[in-house]
Amino acid sequence: MSRRFLIGLLAAVFSMAGCNSSSHQLLEQAESRWREGNYEDAVRLNQLLYDRDSDSKYGMQALLNLGNIYYLNLRQLDKAIENYQKLISERPGSAEEFAAREKLAEIYSNEIGDLSQAIYEYEKILAWDGLDNRAEIQFQMASAYFKLEDYDRALRALRRIEDQGAGGHIGDLVQLKIGDIYQIRKRYEDALEAFKRVSKSKCVECRRRALLDMMETYEATYDFDRAIESVRKLDPAPESDERIAREVARLKAKREQVDTASLAPWYPLAAAGSSEVKHQVTRKLRRSEPRAALR
Repeated sequence: MSRRFLIGLLAAVFSMAGCNSSSHQLLEQAESRWREGNYEDAVRLNQLLYDRDSDSKYGMQALLNLGNIYYLNLRQLDKAIENYQKLISERPGSAEEFAAREKLAEIYSNEIGDLSQAIYEYEKILAWDGLDNRAEIQFQMASAYFKLEDYDRALRALRRIEDQGAGGHIGDLVQLKIGDIYQIRKRYEDALEAFKRVSKSKCVECRRRALLDMMETYEATYDFDRAIESVRKLDPAPESDERIAREVARLKAKREQVDTASLAPWYPLAAAGSSEVKHQVTRKLRRSEPRAALR
């Protein structure tokens, strides 16, 4: 190996090291401006870094930063999408690609309302072997199907998460969504089974939602005693106490109305033990009542 070749090789190594050092410093400056809320400077510095060193990890991070600033801070969704899509096309298979796809899915689902495009992004993300928040992405996709009223696909996606043994907060959210689907389909026993699993959760908000959903499900079946029992299990708190008092009063009034008005003409036959009459009364009442509002 010639001396001239060694000198050239060392020069290239030192040049690359210097470039990386410069790019690293520029990225730190850009992110510092971002943290300070100086978004114009942050955009300018990230764009400068990307233009200078687009092939390096710093350039790719700068491009992701640009998308995030336009999305989260400046609320310029078109520019955010443009930067995310550029990153996806330039770094396929990288962690940055899937970070960009996750943000794109958020934009399509929560900002634009294009749920089909959001599902497309979720499917691309789920195809990545290095994904470490698979259950969360699967739940977001199931929620998108739910919003599209495609309950079959939503339920299948939720069951997959359940089969994978997801627990904790995501497990609670899965059961609540499963219960919602069964409630919509008037499969009340299945809905109650899902809600009951969450009613003793460590998550206060999940527990609250489950108990209120149980109340609504029992109310839909005219089991007012259990509906009242469910809402009374809400955790003690000023806002909960007010909600309990309001719901108990409403349910008692509804029960009284049902007992004294809707069923009054049927009392003689019902008292005689006619199960068919009781069945007809229940069907009549269910047709006249709107389905309980879901949360």
